Amino acid sequence: MKLEYVLYGFGILFSLAGIGYLAATYVRNLSEIGKLASLVLTVGIFASLTRYFREIGW
Repeated sequence: MKLEYVLYGFGILFSLAGIGYLAATYVRNLSEIGKLASLVLTVGIFASLTRYFREIGW
């Protein structure tokens, strides 16, 4: 059962790394306003994830 959690952890890590790479590639082609909007959206996503994990007790 613990092996499943390790595999889930690696899956999440690799997914986040892939999303980060794609986002970095995409942001290079955005204007300054687009970069600012992307940054605000990213901060909002991580804030909501933090709140979610606090609610479930992590």
